[in-house]
Amino acid sequence: MNILKIIGMTCLALVMFIISVGVISRLLGRPLLGVIELAEIIHFVVILFAFGYTQAEKEHIAIGLLVDRFSPRVQLIFDNIAHVLTVCVCMVFSYVFYLISMEEKKTSLLLDFPFMVLKMIVTIGFLVWGLIALSQISFKTPPSEKEVSPDV
Repeated sequence: MNILKIIGMTCLALVMFIISVGVISRLLGRPLLGVIELAEIIHFVVILFAFGYTQAEKEHIAIGLLVDRFSPRVQLIFDNIAHVLTVCVCMVFSYVFYLISMEEKKTSLLLDFPFMVLKMIVTIGFLVWGLIALSQISFKTPPSEKEVSPDV
């Protein structure tokens, strides 16, 4: 998780710097080519690694309207089912993007940046998200409502 934070903060700082340099260079009458494309590539990295970070922080949107009415044990079962489904979907996406990236030969227009690298970033992003979801599967039975003291 700390690595994801460092990558995210570095990428955001880099985007701010790149955009600032691009704006200043345009004001000076000498615009730099590829500034927008480079910022888009870095945003892509931030977004894909944010999925795993959001999963680790348990900040994904969840609607507990029905599940919250059940006992903590049933809620745990539903949470585990959701985590298993997340792991399965992430692993399938990761595998598919890995296969696609191995065949990719195209590059971006201005910077000639290989799309294969972008698809490998997708592979890594979904792999990390799936592994974090896998680590959140719990086999411990939550305490029943009777075992939890009211002043906690």
